[in-house]
Amino acid sequence: MGFDFFGTKRKKEKLFLVLDIGTEAVKILVCRKDNSKVAVLGAATQYFERYGVFNGKIFEVNVIKKSVLKAIEQVQSQGQNLKKLPVLLTMGPNILKARVSLQSFRQDEGLKTKISKTQEKAIFQQVLKKAQEEIYQRFSKESGILSKDIEMISLRILEMKINGYPVSKLQGYIGKDLEIRVLATFLLKHYLESIKRIFADLELKIFKMVHLAESLPFMSGDGVFFDVGGEISQFFLVKRGNLEQINEIKVGGKAFSEKLSDVLGIDEESARILKERYASKLLSREVRQRIRKILLLEKRVWQQDLELKIGRISSSNIQLFGGASLLPEIQELLSGAKVVYPKDFKNIKDETKSLKSPQYIPCLLTCYYG
Repeated sequence: MGFDFFGTKRKKEKLFLVLDIGTEAVKILVCRKDNSKVAVLGAATQYFERYGVFNGKIFEVNVIKKSVLKAIEQVQSQGQNLKKLPVLLTMGPNILKARVSLQSFRQDEGLKTKISKTQEKAIFQQVLKKAQEEIYQRFSKESGILSKDIEMISLRILEMKINGYPVSKLQGYIGKDLEIRVLATFLLKHYLESIKRIFADLELKIFKMVHLAESLPFMSGDGVFFDVGGEISQFFLVKRGNLEQINEIKVGGKAFSEKLSDVLGIDEESARILKERYASKLLSREVRQRIRKILLLEKRVWQQDLELKIGRISSSNIQLFGGASLLPEIQELLSGAKVVYPKDFKNIKDETKSLKSPQYIPCLLTCYYG
């Protein structure tokens, strides 16, 4: 299995940062894009000093800033100069959210005349406006957060159909019934202000905020993709090369760490390290069996949420990544899933020799987007 993303027509070498603010940790990659290749020159991961950094509307600016600063220092100790490099920022789905909206549009004169460039532009404006309004209303109903407190980051057309037939553009076609699928990324306004403040204090410039959904469809064709994060796991359904569905399960690897911490009476960091050693099969058979018994309840909770949000998965191509994707409990629930590793990316070279875990896949996908 290998993922070949890039075309061959590239001219300039570019340096940039990928910064991933997750629910448990901050990850940084220093990247160089040269023609059709990307090289990772530096990498660092820094876990937050305590959990609960994103509880409700609380956004622990100082905790996040400190973790970002420590990760930067780690990368600088590797000989990397980060001054003035553009930053591609990606964040966990508890902060930066994505939704897909399908908009239907009917033209009264659609069966008689071809769509002009001016008409196409007007249709796009109307569709994107309706998609934004629909997504705001849906999210407000889900969360209880008012639309005025939400900031739209991007609206992108994923797919267009005229009378049921896919088209790459509207201009020049004749048709009455239009269907346009839109991807929206957004976050709360007070989160955005906090993020801006953090980056201003660190003298870093955000080039673009990127949601995993924006680069995921290019990964490996159609299928079901799971990003098992710290507090939230994301589900993506891609059909015919188009992103059709995004959903979230509010259980991730952190729940398994917390269970170990409670039962064994150890601190959260020790529990996380034990969980990682268990997932990587570095413990004795007896210890693994004991941990499996402890985590049985959390496995059932994850299964219940999975069935409630997604139901039965029929795809034969299920791909799994993220920090907790190596847990046997997750892999058993997603029978037949393939775990994606950094080495599977043919056009991304890890010069640090340190990117071994599936937890870096969102960062590497953001590299691609860059």
